[in-house]
Amino acid sequence: MIKVSEAKKIISENAKKTGRKIKMNLKDSHGSVLAENIISKTDLPPFDQSNVDGYAVSASENGEWLIKGEIIAGDFPGYLLQKNEAVRIFTGAALPENTHAVLMQENVIAKGNRLFYTRGDILKGSFIRKKGTQIKKGDTALRAGTVINPAVMGFIASMGFNSVKVYVKPVVSLIITGNEIQQPGKKLGKGKVYDSNSILLSSLLENSGYCADKIIFVKDKKNELMKAVGKQLECSDVILISGGVSVGKYDFVNEVLDELKVKRLFYKVSQRPGKPLYFGRKAGVFVFGLPGNPASVFTCYYIYVMNLLNRISGIEKNFPATGKIPVLREIEKNFSLSWFLRGKLTEKGVMPLDGQASFMLRTLTEADCFIFMPAGKKKIRKNEPAEVYFFGNKKF
Repeated sequence: MIKVSEAKKIISENAKKTGRKIKMNLKDSHGSVLAENIISKTDLPPFDQSNVDGYAVSASENGEWLIKGEIIAGDFPGYLLQKNEAVRIFTGAALPENTHAVLMQENVIAKGNRLFYTRGDILKGSFIRKKGTQIKKGDTALRAGTVINPAVMGFIASMGFNSVKVYVKPVVSLIITGNEIQQPGKKLGKGKVYDSNSILLSSLLENSGYCADKIIFVKDKKNELMKAVGKQLECSDVILISGGVSVGKYDFVNEVLDELKVKRLFYKVSQRPGKPLYFGRKAGVFVFGLPGNPASVFTCYYIYVMNLLNRISGIEKNFPATGKIPVLREIEKNFSLSWFLRGKLTEKGVMPLDGQASFMLRTLTEADCFIFMPAGKKKIRKNEPAEVYFFGNKKF
């Protein structure tokens, strides 16, 4: 059995990028990872622009100008302003040459073709977006490894790109084991439980920007599990096996993976929930053996699986985000394992929730973080800062 920190390190050391790349339409790239630097095709802004609705004015000694015309966004003026000349201008429109400043329409008086300003000195360059102030043509705008989100997509489009080169997302297969598993929607049979782990894992994958490419259900039979795992080793990048990973008479995951020549990198982590966690590798395929309890599955996914998926997808940043937050109620434990407690963030700190058993999903519906209590630590006092793992992108 290894420590949480050791398990994380082993995953980081083994998780290498798949290296597979593809060019895709920018509009379809959300959630993908850039596989190359983006070099700007143009200056941004591509020309001097007005930052407000108002008037572009040349230098003036008396605060009066002759209005020579109007420029709207999309026009490009082919003239320069002479001394004491102005043009009506709108936000985003290209400025004529020799513009000294732009005056907000609220701060001027226009009478006929004359413009007057009576609010003191005019600062040169006011309300002007200078060409190339955001980025210059030929500069590196974004680096490989950047996760493409809506803001990134908009920025890339503003530089004139309609496609990007990204890393191919890993192919993920789910294998759900257990004689007791029954699909929701039917009357529950005696001794059966409804499957929640396939839905849970599929939604966790989707929430992280991935998908379950294949979902397979197998009974607690060694030959059935052997066949399912063997087939997925031929076509997957990551296999997530739920259940059958402990040491019971019908827990065959370890035995099957050994016989299929999957190299065991670790088995069992000193933590609760999720102690019987398996991580192995065969060539370029990674295998996680996850406990069957839903809260354990959730915990192991957030702490370990998501980091592996991100790293082989080209994302170097560790997830989930962490921080030090004061706990609002004393926490005690009588075991030596590390403990990931479900918590709820508030403006004053983080509250540990009731119902921390590994089979309980209900508590997770209220939680938005884990409170981490290290192995060997017996108590976290009220208002003492604790390490917190935030779900999703939420931060305190």
